[in-house]
Amino acid sequence: MKNIFLFLFLTFSLLGYSQGNYVHSITKKQQFLNLAGKPLTDKFTNMKSVKIVYDYNSKKMYFFNSTKYTYHYEFCVEVLGYAQDNGEFNKRSYNPTNNRDYLLANINYLEDSDDWVMELAASDEMNAGLINFFYKEVSKNVFFKDKLKFYLNSPHVIVLNSKNQLKIPTVFSDFIFKRITEQSIENANNVGILKKYDLQKKEDFNPKSDEIIIINTTPEFIPTVKGIIITELQTPLSHLVLLAKNRNIPVYVDTKVWDKQSVNNLLGKKVELITKENSYSLKASQKPIATKKAVKEIILQKDLSVTDLIDLEKATPLNIVHSIGSKATNLGLLKQIQKEMKSFKTPEYAFAIPFYYFDQHIKENNFQDKINALYAIPKDSVKLLEKELKVFRKTVKNSKVNPELLKKIEEKLNAQTDFKNFRFRSSTNAEDMEGFNGAGLYDSKTGIIGDADKTIEKAILDVWSSFWNFRAFQERDLFGINHESCAMGVLVHRSFPDEKANGVLVTRNLYRDQYAGITVNVQLGEESVVKPEPGVTCDEFYCHNFNFLGSFVVDYRSTSSLNKGKPILSETEIKKLFDISPVLERKMYLLWQKRKMAKRSYPLDIEFKYLGEQKQLYIKQARAYMD
Repeated sequence: MKNIFLFLFLTFSLLGYSQGNYVHSITKKQQFLNLAGKPLTDKFTNMKSVKIVYDYNSKKMYFFNSTKYTYHYEFCVEVLGYAQDNGEFNKRSYNPTNNRDYLLANINYLEDSDDWVMELAASDEMNAGLINFFYKEVSKNVFFKDKLKFYLNSPHVIVLNSKNQLKIPTVFSDFIFKRITEQSIENANNVGILKKYDLQKKEDFNPKSDEIIIINTTPEFIPTVKGIIITELQTPLSHLVLLAKNRNIPVYVDTKVWDKQSVNNLLGKKVELITKENSYSLKASQKPIATKKAVKEIILQKDLSVTDLIDLEKATPLNIVHSIGSKATNLGLLKQIQKEMKSFKTPEYAFAIPFYYFDQHIKENNFQDKINALYAIPKDSVKLLEKELKVFRKTVKNSKVNPELLKKIEEKLNAQTDFKNFRFRSSTNAEDMEGFNGAGLYDSKTGIIGDADKTIEKAILDVWSSFWNFRAFQERDLFGINHESCAMGVLVHRSFPDEKANGVLVTRNLYRDQYAGITVNVQLGEESVVKPEPGVTCDEFYCHNFNFLGSFVVDYRSTSSLNKGKPILSETEIKKLFDISPVLERKMYLLWQKRKMAKRSYPLDIEFKYLGEQKQLYIKQARAYMD
């Protein structure tokens, strides 16, 4: 009798174990939800995922508990008895042959749209025959087989699909990206008064510093507020994201928040906003609104002794950053690295107009009294400050550049005959610096040699005047930067009228931080990546070496709305970016360290372009990425 009880106990224990840890088929949604965990990558917020193993030898399907088993390998070892190490498992599980023990995948569920997507690891080189077979086996064992799609998340499967080798329903990244309704931007918490601003109707946008705001499109600047909920999905390298991270305020995307009655009921009330990795909460609160802490005034170094244009094609002097600003200095350093690496180009005929001429322009035009009046405007008189800054910018734009300076610049530009169009870019000592990103605060303009409209003088004045942009003035104030210690240099180089693609990358894998790699946003032609038009998406992906074995992985998060779902860059072009990034990061840090421009090593925020029919890689900018 004891043996019978023991047998029954073991049988029911094993049955309970299997039901809690895996099933062979999913017949209802609750089964899926019981097994679901979060995907291995953080590229999509608020998505539920279940991992799958198909045992190729026993012909059995396993949908397993994806919270208990983080990786497929763990499940195969603990449940299926796999005896080899992780490296051997990866070799046998992700290769292009039929010589496999297991077929591995995830099923991702988008609850808001009730969509189901089957996804291979981006490192998986599974051939088309096995993909078709695997998809069909999964379909046989799930109740949502008519809704199941196969996700084209890597160059490998995109190529198979383009050759019509996949005989199954397929979708690109934008299928998922356009269906997600939430996105975590910056995880933090704050208390404030909840207000709503309809930016699509161009209404006044001057929120108070004690507000948590809901907005329905991406603003040109981030106001000084306690937190932001926005209805528009963001790329991780947009100006809004970079500035939000710099400020460390809670920022979250909820595409449906505008019409949520539970949220609208809180308008005008004191609330607490808590943003997390996969969710946010917004509730009425009795907590006090934190008063702004007095920030220690920051006095920046400003050297006005340099009175010549600085040729960035030559070696960059050690302390020149205090005379021409970070952006121009960084391009000079990039040019030094370019000469060593020879694997990319930088903008030709680059030089810098030092701070001296900005300071002289203020003195020669007797602007100082007007500037002092701007500083005297009370901080809470936001509308008055915005109005007066606009008036002063117009005054600067209507002034005249010193004829001697203009002559120097025109002589330098006319000394070459390769280009007529030149880009004039801000290079202050209050941007691209350690602890202060300053993304998008100032303006860049194009000047064309001999053009009556886009004159060199106009380009210089437009850039100088942007020193008094409201968003720039406000951001400097917020961080306690003394305005008088700031100055505007101008970086000049040839412009790029023949862009096949432009992009931004960070030398860090932002979605799988256990792997070293890069995260890339790239767009077709000249369309902006960091400030896109509403509804326009770019190619966004991360890449890394898988399992440290040299296998190059590219995993797409979104695809460009301008390129019919096709990848903008080839795998070779992506690999080039991937290969040069760590070298560039290391070399830039050594040069910064030598010039005391950084106290520690940072990932790089790199702007790049591919030009012409040959798609020549240009690196236009590299600065520290501060998360």
